[in-house]
Amino acid sequence: MTITRRETLGGALAAGFTLAAGTASAEEIGLTKDQILIGGYGPITGPAAYIGLGARDGTELAIKEINDAGGIHGRKLKLVFEDDGFSPSKALASVKKLVEQDKVFMMLGLSGSNPTVGTVDYSKEAKIPSYAVLASAPQYTHPFNRYLFRGGATESLRYGELNAEYLMEFLQAKRIAMLSGTDENAKNEGDNTERMLEKWYGVKLLMRAEFKVGDKDFTPQLLQAKAANPDVIITLAQVPEVSILLRQARELGIKQAIMGSPAAVDNGVIAGAGLNAEGYTGGWLSGQFLDSVHPDMVKFREAWAKLHPDAPKGRPNLFDVLGYSEMYVVAEAMKRAGPDLTREKLVDALETIENYKISEIATPRTFTKWHHIGNFRMQYMVVLGQHFVPVRFDPHRESEILKEYKK
Repeated sequence: MTITRRETLGGALAAGFTLAAGTASAEEIGLTKDQILIGGYGPITGPAAYIGLGARDGTELAIKEINDAGGIHGRKLKLVFEDDGFSPSKALASVKKLVEQDKVFMMLGLSGSNPTVGTVDYSKEAKIPSYAVLASAPQYTHPFNRYLFRGGATESLRYGELNAEYLMEFLQAKRIAMLSGTDENAKNEGDNTERMLEKWYGVKLLMRAEFKVGDKDFTPQLLQAKAANPDVIITLAQVPEVSILLRQARELGIKQAIMGSPAAVDNGVIAGAGLNAEGYTGGWLSGQFLDSVHPDMVKFREAWAKLHPDAPKGRPNLFDVLGYSEMYVVAEAMKRAGPDLTREKLVDALETIENYKISEIATPRTFTKWHHIGNFRMQYMVVLGQHFVPVRFDPHRESEILKEYKK
């Protein structure tokens, strides 16, 4: 049979169109028939390294379990992780590398608010599904964006709402002082707690003093607080700073109740402050606490310890738990999206997540088509007998955040 030039050209064009169509559907970025490539960033060096190390290790444990169980419709998950050093510029550089060089399918923000804020504009422009596990900065989910989701850590305004209600309706505080870090997370939580105390209860802070991440001496700030003679002192910071603050406060003869941030409701505070931590209180962002004897938490601790037999004291921590639980939330959405997974289908599937949790170590996550804040809950804890124990307090006020999104 003789094939004409026109037939050859026509066949080549037809084959080309077929190949192009096949390639377009098969080459969803970061996705192959065997693998889903996930990008992650967080601090594993510097003063906030315990945040990124915990979140990364918890995520990797979840990935191992998911892969051992068969993966997502036959595909195995793989995490490519970048150290952001707790810096907004390094976080942005990390995300750009993961998107443009590593070609990841989606992004997990395993860092605090400061670095995460630095990635927001780029993530929106790239239209890459991005899931912040730890950051509470409002810029991440407000204004609403289709591609950005917030998991374990709630938005900072919600911290303010819950803190204000706990202070006024449970602790019955009338005179309140505040010491807060200058980093994004602490500043936002402090600003919103101050705002909601005044808006809901007409209460103004007696005083507020600030300090930096990594500071070691808080004597000037504590003396200001002591002079104000408050009922409660709020200390919004990370574990290392709060551990020192508690020791120094008691050394200075400060006997008032001290309340902390969710970032510092951690056994590391007890390890660092010892008996000075007795009575310290704050919100816990997950389900069962780290040293709970509940079977679900015991199972998690044993699985984690098997991967990290020589782990340092204080691990696993909150960030391990949140990295672990939020990876399972994302995996659930991937399963719901079906075998023909795409970035757009993942976003659609995340928006169907309602009251989902993997076990009692986590609180439920819910997303909708009009808000992407998965968690509005926080369990307040207090240190008694060198253990964090839950406080019987149930918030009842409706969140201003949901009112705003519903408009």
